[in-house]
Amino acid sequence: MTSWKESFSAYLQPRLFVVLFLGFSSGLPFGMLIDPLNFWLSEEEISRSSIGLLSLITLTYPMKVVWSPFIDRMKIPLLSKSLGQRKSWLLSTQFVVSVALIGMAVTDPKDSLSILVLFALLVAFFSATQDICIDAMRIELVEEKELGEATAMYQAGWRIAFLVSQVATFFIASLFDWSSAYFFSAFLMLLVLTTCIIKVPEPDREEDPYLPLTVKPLTWIFSSYVGPFLEIFNRLKDQILLILLLVITYRFSDLILGPMAMPFYRETGFSKEEVAIITNAFGIIITMSGAFLGGLLIYKFSIMRTMLIGAILVAITNLFFAGLDLVGHSIAFLTVTISVDNLSQGLAGTALIAYLSSLTNRNFTATQYALLFSLAVIPGKLIASTSGILVDSYGFFNFFIFASLMGIPAIYLCLKLQKIN
Repeated sequence: MTSWKESFSAYLQPRLFVVLFLGFSSGLPFGMLIDPLNFWLSEEEISRSSIGLLSLITLTYPMKVVWSPFIDRMKIPLLSKSLGQRKSWLLSTQFVVSVALIGMAVTDPKDSLSILVLFALLVAFFSATQDICIDAMRIELVEEKELGEATAMYQAGWRIAFLVSQVATFFIASLFDWSSAYFFSAFLMLLVLTTCIIKVPEPDREEDPYLPLTVKPLTWIFSSYVGPFLEIFNRLKDQILLILLLVITYRFSDLILGPMAMPFYRETGFSKEEVAIITNAFGIIITMSGAFLGGLLIYKFSIMRTMLIGAILVAITNLFFAGLDLVGHSIAFLTVTISVDNLSQGLAGTALIAYLSSLTNRNFTATQYALLFSLAVIPGKLIASTSGILVDSYGFFNFFIFASLMGIPAIYLCLKLQKIN
């Protein structure tokens, strides 16, 4: 068994800091498409229905599996030859995201909402495409035993970017305006692009012989779309049903609770400032701590054991929300609830991402990871869409109990797979 000292020292590998940086690049554009954009549109008196519909652009992230084979297999003329397959796509998407953020910055939502939506769609699509590259690179740049630490560093970088987009941009907007905030985010993305050119290497990986789409389109489609899916089914055929069920159910407990968190805080009497400081700023720091703890546990024990610990903790900590419902407005109890909940979410999130990464074949990293990611998110999101109906019907207390019980299938499947392996 690995010592704790070795587990901590594993985080000091230089390539893990590259993964941290890639996590920041992934998190920044996503953050600019949610709270800052919604607040800006609300200030400009755009209707709530329009703001709600605009949130659908983030569906590009779980839907990226549709075009991930193109990113996995297609080469960009000239750039792929000089920079490499992964790096050429990474830099190209970062450049388009930067330009689209500038486009959002110079657009007035009141006069040109449709143009702003177009730029936001460009940010969403090319940011999701960037994530296809990053998901592949953070797996391919490290050894298999380092997947836990790499996942934790990726999550940390993503959360740091989230702090920038959810906190720093609000201060910039309050001092100047939202255009300045989006110019600032575009400037950061250009800095990220420049740093990636200099510091981020092209991963060493085995590649199947390249076949242009125009030469044999049917063969290309089969090898790019069908081949990766058949490979993962054939390789994991003895346990594929249990594995897919675990991937689908692992996040049920926290995904179903998520949409009702903010309405619950408001109806319990917490102010915007209390929610911002405790759930956002403090909560993100605790989530990062949980992510690093998850990486340590994976390095010291195993991915599946850490998955089990995460599943148990998420189910248990959801009960703290039921306790908060009974206690009512209490800053102390809210702080405790956010502490245990975000720590468990950070740990479980690291375990899940590391597990999905370990299931991929390095010949099809981007495509297979995108498929597994969509299975881990989309079913839970669909169930979460009923959360408001459940609260209206049964109240917050019973809803939180139900959300906790939704974690039982994942706990059972973790125990089952751990016993088999």
